[in-house]
Amino acid sequence: MKPKRKRFTMAGTAVLMLASLLVVSSAIAMELKKGDRKWSVSTEIGSTFNGSASFRMVGAYWLPKYLKMWEHGAGYLRVELDAGILDTTDTAFDIGFQPVFRYECHRFSSFSPFVDLGAGIHFLSRANINGRQLGAAQQFSLIAALGLSFKDGIEIGYRYMHLSNANIHDNNDGRDEHLGVITFLF
Repeated sequence: MKPKRKRFTMAGTAVLMLASLLVVSSAIAMELKKGDRKWSVSTEIGSTFNGSASFRMVGAYWLPKYLKMWEHGAGYLRVELDAGILDTTDTAFDIGFQPVFRYECHRFSSFSPFVDLGAGIHFLSRANINGRQLGAAQQFSLIAALGLSFKDGIEIGYRYMHLSNANIHDNNDGRDEHLGVITFLF
């Protein structure tokens, strides 16, 4: 009889990571302020390491308050809904939802560097994409991004996204996407 293997899933890790960030951010926050961001739309174009192209459109709602952190920084939280094409040669579609935390440095006058971290859930049109066995159509995501936010409401950046079923199914090849991002805030 095999002993039961404990699984600390990717989703559990992501939730723990986001909760830790929010607790730490709250502890060091100087004040909660009203934000001027409400919505954003992004276009993301990129590929995986094996050359499988991907394209995503992301709409986001920014929570109305942000945390003023340290002297020149702020923490923002947004909720994203995205739709994408995961492979242009073996077409598969994706719809996803994820909360994203951002730390943004306001030290410079014309732009602000930022770091994003998030985790979510995605639904794919199928579980086998270009020979990769993802195990199920339902997947979890982890994202990390770096970029610059300009004062005119445009952002450019790089986003890394990992899709996986968190070992819920036997097949779990996963998928890592590297994406160039342009965002419009309004």
